[in-house]
Amino acid sequence: MGGSGAGKTTLMNILAHLDTNGVEYYGDVTVNGKKITKQKMRQMCAYVQQVDLFCGTLTVREQLTYTAGMRMKNCTAEEKMNRVESVLRDMNLVDCQNTLIGIPNRMKGISIGEKKRLAFACEILTDPQILFCDEPTSGLDAFMASEVVRALLDLAAKGKTIIVVLHQPSSTVFRMFHKVCFMATGKTVYHGPVDKLCPFFDGLGPAFRVPESYNPADFVMSEISISPETEKEDIKRIEFIIAEYQHSEIGGAMLKNTRTTIDEFGGYGEEEDDDGENKYNSSFTTQFGILLKRSLRTTFRDPLLLRVRFAQIVVTAVLVGIVNWRTELSGPTIQNLEGVMYNCARDMTFLFYFPSVNVITSELPVFLREHKSNIYSVEAYFLAKSIAELPQYTALPLIYATIVYWMSGLVAWPLTAFIVFVFVCITLTWVAVSIAYVGACIFGDEGLVVTFMPMFVLPMLVFGGFYINANNIPSYFRHISYLSWFKHGFEALEENQWRRIESIPGCTPSDPLLNITSNSFCPAEDGEGILARRGIDTPLYVNVLILFVSFFIYRIIGLVALKVRVRFAK
Repeated sequence: MGGSGAGKTTLMNILAHLDTNGVEYYGDVTVNGKKITKQKMRQMCAYVQQVDLFCGTLTVREQLTYTAGMRMKNCTAEEKMNRVESVLRDMNLVDCQNTLIGIPNRMKGISIGEKKRLAFACEILTDPQILFCDEPTSGLDAFMASEVVRALLDLAAKGKTIIVVLHQPSSTVFRMFHKVCFMATGKTVYHGPVDKLCPFFDGLGPAFRVPESYNPADFVMSEISISPETEKEDIKRIEFIIAEYQHSEIGGAMLKNTRTTIDEFGGYGEEEDDDGENKYNSSFTTQFGILLKRSLRTTFRDPLLLRVRFAQIVVTAVLVGIVNWRTELSGPTIQNLEGVMYNCARDMTFLFYFPSVNVITSELPVFLREHKSNIYSVEAYFLAKSIAELPQYTALPLIYATIVYWMSGLVAWPLTAFIVFVFVCITLTWVAVSIAYVGACIFGDEGLVVTFMPMFVLPMLVFGGFYINANNIPSYFRHISYLSWFKHGFEALEENQWRRIESIPGCTPSDPLLNITSNSFCPAEDGEGILARRGIDTPLYVNVLILFVSFFIYRIIGLVALKVRVRFAK
């Protein structure tokens, strides 16, 4: 316990060998008298964070089942399920085992107390010897806080070592603990049994006597807190308490016990990390299989990903179709049909890009938490997530393309024209989602992505071939157009449409009333002429191939960005 900045969480992170980069510290962490290595500590301990992060569309049982599948090494499927059943009973989660965890403000789920107990349940699946808990009662009322601590007491009764950071426990919760360590300015103010805390402070003088019927934790916290108005006096008082503790019987006994433990186990022993050992508790294929199943389940349970997107796709497609209802090919309608095709290329980006950014950034905290706990690798998560999303990012553009194509009056025969049109729209969607991965993994925050990514996307839109003719793009900007997926998608759709048009009604030289060179409504007499006027000479298959290559390149960039983010994330 201690005030803000006292060093509580830093000390616990050092003990757990977690997030110690940039922290300078001295001394050794020993377990039963032996120095403990990072790899060994990870096998022995579990860490329950202050904020509970889960996939909200899973049930309590599913969350535990998936976690057990990836964390319980060298166990059979039956043993894992038996352990899940046991943990459900121990954490009193049987009644809500089939309830969705829930998403705040979007999907109703289990209570805060049940969510906290689920966090403990996930960590104790592997039966760790040491459990670190960062403010497990934060945000809970007095009753729920006591229930959570009582669950910790049950674990301690089974021989587990429980180390907890608390902020403001009630007197009932405080007295449940066996030992307490108060910290201030990074130093130990008191470390010893809870029942000896009041006698220690009473012995410091009348000014430090704990009032009757007063929460001892609140009293000590007030004595070791530093106020800006009385900083010098507060620091002087804290230094006095620290000095008294170091020379007290309790402080001497704690130090003696530590040294005795080290001596009993033969002094300091050093265990070497096995660099060849896999730091994950399951193989890549196991991680990938479980994550793929989990991702598919969460994707199809989230109403935002399905119902809202489906309605958005249908409404947008029908609107485009109504505006361009059964457009008949003629000189004046060429621009209309080209607008339909460029609108498709644009919609396949913006209808899927921003929702994908929202989903990815919302899942990042869960991913970072689970990856830092060595549950699975970055590659397994990224591959499973990418594959799990392919069905929806194939079905939704298929629906959009089908509605727009047959309502707008694009070339109706042969049927391969429609198939190519749909295929190009799906590929454009895949590229757009890949770019969403890049933005989300680089910036990590939806607001930042929305702020900065348009600086990359909009130039690609401008140089996509519709607003500016490819022949008229300045040479020093031409490389931007080569990078534009709008350009390659639009050109592929144009090729698919106009290569099949041998003549344009009302725009043939045989018409005595038409002068092609002077009539602005007839830019060309056939499809080849329209493509030439646009400066489109790249074959359709080349544009589609470029889209496919772009899809894989952006995915790889997204994976690299995610690995970099993981490396520097805390």
